[in-house]
Amino acid sequence: MFNRIALALIVLIAVPYYWLLMERGPTSAPMLPIDLARLRAEAAKIPGPRPQAVEYAVVASQRTPGTLLVAGGGLKTEETGVFVWRLVTPGGDTIINAGLTQDQALASGFANFDASVQTAVLDWLSKAQRILFTSEDIDHIGGLVALVPSAGEVAGKVAANDAQIRAIGQLAPRLAKALAAPVEPLSLSLPASKVASKGYAALAPGIAAVRTPGHLPGSQMIYVQLQDGREYLFAGDTAPMRRNVSWLRPRSRYAAHWQGSEDRSATMGWIKGLAALQTRYPRLKLVFGHDLGWLQDKENGPQFVAASTQPAPPASQSATTGAARRTDPST
Repeated sequence: MFNRIALALIVLIAVPYYWLLMERGPTSAPMLPIDLARLRAEAAKIPGPRPQAVEYAVVASQRTPGTLLVAGGGLKTEETGVFVWRLVTPGGDTIINAGLTQDQALASGFANFDASVQTAVLDWLSKAQRILFTSEDIDHIGGLVALVPSAGEVAGKVAANDAQIRAIGQLAPRLAKALAAPVEPLSLSLPASKVASKGYAALAPGIAAVRTPGHLPGSQMIYVQLQDGREYLFAGDTAPMRRNVSWLRPRSRYAAHWQGSEDRSATMGWIKGLAALQTRYPRLKLVFGHDLGWLQDKENGPQFVAASTQPAPPASQSATTGAARRTDPST
């Protein structure tokens, strides 16, 4: 009798645990290729100074069981964070993502919120030349709510795709009404299988995007080529952790479906595309969306400069100080 009860308990616990947290996902999903040559060509279309350096801000953080964001990643916790990226550029910076508010952070499970860093991010956003997003998740667009009083000015800086604009509309209707039409090459109407060849767009000098729906409909990756030739691809939530690519595993089913509405098959296809890209172009640096341990890894991380909580200098000063902040000395 005891053995039967024990077996029943094991089945009741082990099967859901495997199904929700361990199962590796749609391993047979076809690879969705990412065309680096196309991204380079798009990034070269718009004349002007390219970014000089990359800085980052960690607005919020938490320790997350590894198996949530990497299926089968184990119960040992890993440091994850909400990141905002500043591309230091002469004449005006580009900001990727907008952070979030303290209430949004707590609702999203991020127990550690740094108000001083988010204040610095808002200063970045107010002085930036353009604002981009890797997806429409609340921890990417949430910080925009603080900018609604200056919606007209902010809207002129935002380059968002249609799905992202719809999400901004639900969060801040006044700001969304002020936004211009989305960039046509990033149209949501393209099926995932065709996005790799058609969903590309030039966004700024040295900056381009490829639409990668899967995690969310508005997910996209942002390619950046600095003035010294170094190249980065901001993978966003398609690959929130380094191990998503090295292990070829998406989020757990629990994180993908119970906490969100991710298309795991499409996401797996893009992860395979990232892995192939990394193998073919080892000098291209992938930037993972939420991996705080990787970001602050002094040996294997990107060696970006952490943001100061002091207000960012005006754009004219950024041009002179950016060179001193160059990152990742690898060539």
